[in-house]
This record gives sequence, structure tokens and C-alpha cells, in this order.
Amino acid sequence: MTADVTPELYGIIEEKGIDEVSLTERHGSPKAVFGLWMAANIEFATLTTGALATGWLGLSFSSAVLAILIANVLGGLVLAFFSTFGVDYGRPQMIQGATWFGPLGNKLPSLLNFFGGFSWFAVNTIAGAYALQYFFGGSLIVGVVILSLVQVAIAFFGHDLIQTAERYLVYVLTLAFLALTVVAVQHLGLSVPENVKAEAAVGGFSGAFILTLSIMVGYMVGWIPYSSDYTRYLRTDTGAAKMKRTVFSYAFLGSVISTVWIEALGALLGAAVSFTKPSDLFTSWMPEWFKVPFLIAVILGTVSANIINIYSATLSALAVGVKLKQHVASLITGAIGTVIAVLAAANFITNYENFLLVLGYWTMPWIAITLFCHTTNRTSRLPVSAAFVAWVASIVVSWPFYNQALYVGPVAARFPQFGDATFIVSFVAAGLFYYVLTRPAVVQTAAAE
Repeated sequence: MTADVTPELYGIIEEKGIDEVSLTERHGSPKAVFGLWMAANIEFATLTTGALATGWLGLSFSSAVLAILIANVLGGLVLAFFSTFGVDYGRPQMIQGATWFGPLGNKLPSLLNFFGGFSWFAVNTIAGAYALQYFFGGSLIVGVVILSLVQVAIAFFGHDLIQTAERYLVYVLTLAFLALTVVAVQHLGLSVPENVKAEAAVGGFSGAFILTLSIMVGYMVGWIPYSSDYTRYLRTDTGAAKMKRTVFSYAFLGSVISTVWIEALGALLGAAVSFTKPSDLFTSWMPEWFKVPFLIAVILGTVSANIINIYSATLSALAVGVKLKQHVASLITGAIGTVIAVLAAANFITNYENFLLVLGYWTMPWIAITLFCHTTNRTSRLPVSAAFVAWVASIVVSWPFYNQALYVGPVAARFPQFGDATFIVSFVAAGLFYYVLTRPAVVQTAAAE
């Protein structure tokens, strides 16, 4: 690649992998970041995520929207800030951590992000396959395989084709989901009461509200380990500081507008149905003329999210130390994601809720420590990486607060009204551990020497 390469020239398979992008290789406009995050979130899995707040946890629509707004604004600020790291370092997000977590210590969060990537691939593919089955009948598994083939084919070619695909997908998805929003509001209104019985099952209103916050945060922060992967190619000839401000704005607006809108729409639909699987959101009152266009939008939305998941999971695999070309690793990642989708298709809602919570258990302390490392100049008091030790320690001390179907910790069992507070506990603990285990780095000047 050279400086005059543009995202339209996507016929060439990307070979960069996790190597640093040099200044002569940089290209593209930061405006693409807005379209990328819009297209990645205007999709069926985001809709399903919002439906959990009302259809699964029992919140009223107004309470659900409040939780959605808080979670996504906070998460969007962090995602936008992390997106600027690509401009700073010219490397994928997870490979940057080798400087702070150590070459060996960085392999574990990279491995977890690899697992998270193909798990997200499975989640989105299952949601899209349910839509195919709803409209056409037949096997859910066949739909999974068909969608997987399309998504892997795009991710195979890499960064530039992904940016170009997202640029055009965002227009189709925005129009389709705007139409659904108008139809839903006209039919349902905006006054949806709480489901007291559903709330009682998770500790009452406070438990349901905090669980909703945790789930929505889990959805948003799941994107953060990917964020620099799509800004590392941006040119800085207009000034790095100006480029970072522009990237921050576009990443924040693209991610927050899309998630708040689609999750709120999902909360509205979820309250009006018996919500046990994604296809329940295709309600009987949906106009016949709209069903086929919306099905197309669901399929395109699945593709728009998953080409990002495959690509970034592939980069994480390379960061672990897998010795493969990027496009070959993408095929393997897609194959693993397809297998996971087939296995996890049954009991989807419970599996999805557990996945979002578990995703946040390792991501939130990783975010706290990475923020510290990027913005401060501190050195370890230990003979090993303080960042890695603090990350592991924060995960260990936060287990009593786990509150999901796989495991309920003793604190969460004793106080269900606190929902799942693991995100807050692990984030704060990680920052404290890192601060205690490090000291300000001594900067030697020429005079001091």
C-alpha cells in the first residue's frame, strides 16, 4: 500500500496483519469511522440487546431508555478515546498492550478478545439466522452457514473492503430501521409499564436496572478492544492532534447514536411480545409490505457487524502469536464462529445475556489499566508487568459480584437488588491495583545525567 491507496481499491487482499502502519501507507478519511460504527450497531443483535431490558428483565420503557442512555454515553466516550490510539500508534488495539502488559502477559487478553470476536460472530449470525427461518422456514443451521459464508468472504479481503462495505451498508440500514421505528411507535406508543413479576425475579427494580446497565455496557465495551483497528490507517499529514479530535467526535457520535436508537427501539418491541428468541421481535402487527425489506436489512446488518468481528478477532489471534497471514486467519476465525453459532443457537436469550456479562468481566479492568498506561508515565514496582498483575487481581476480587445464569457470587446472592455490580467493582479495583503497584517513572534530563 502507498499513500495514494484509497478504500475503493479493495481488490487486493490486506497483508499488513499486526505490523505498524507507516506514514507512507496511511490513507482514508476519519468520516469513515462514523459510518463504520453506525453500520456496526444498526442491526438485529443490537435490537435484541435492547429487548432484554423490557422483555426479559421487566423494566418500563422510560427506565430502560435511561439505562441505555447512561451505559452507551459512558461507553461511547471510552470507545471514542480508544479509537484515537490508532492514530498515535499505527497498530491494532490489542497489539499495543504488549508495551504495558508485557509480551507474554498481553497474550491472555488478546486470546480472550479472539474468543470474544468469534463469539460475537456467533451471536450476530444466530440472530440473523432466526430472521431467515422466520420468513422462509427450514433449518436454523442452514441459515447460520449461509450467513457465515458471506461474512467470512468480506473479512477475508481485510481493512479496505470492510470500510467500503460499511460506508454503503449504513444508508440501507438507517432507512430500514427508521421505517421500523415509525411503524413501532405508531402501533405501540411510548408508554410501556414495568413488569413487576419479571423485575422481582432479579431483585426488584434496582436489580433489573443495574443488570440492564451492565448488559448495555457489556455490549458497548465489547467493541473497545477493536477500536484502533479501524483508525490505524488514517493519514496524519493534516496534524495528528487535529485528526485525533476528529476521530473522537466521529467515533462517539457513530457509536452512541446507533446503540441508543436501536436498543431503545428493541426495548419498545421487547415489552410488547413474549420474548424468548430474537424472531419474537417480528411481531404480527408488522405491515406485510415492510417484512421483506426489513428481512434484507437484518441480513445486511448481520454482515455489517460480523465483518468487523472476524477481522478484529483475526488480529487478536495474530497478537497471541499465531503465525498465519491475516486473510488465512480470518477463514479460521469464521469457521470457529460458525461452529459456535451452531452449538449456541438453542436457548439463545440466556446464552446471550451470559455472554455480554462475561465479556465485561475481563474487558472493564483491561480498559481501566490501558487508560492509566496510555495517559500516565508510571513504572512497575514488581519484577514483572504491574499492568498484568493488576488486571488479574481485579478479575479475582470481583467474582463475588457475578450475577448471571452461569454463576451467582456470594455478594450478588445476598444482595440481588444490586444486580451485577462486577463492572464497577473490577474497573475501580483495576485502577487502584495498578496505581499501588507502580510509581512515577523517573525522567532523566541531560543536566541530571
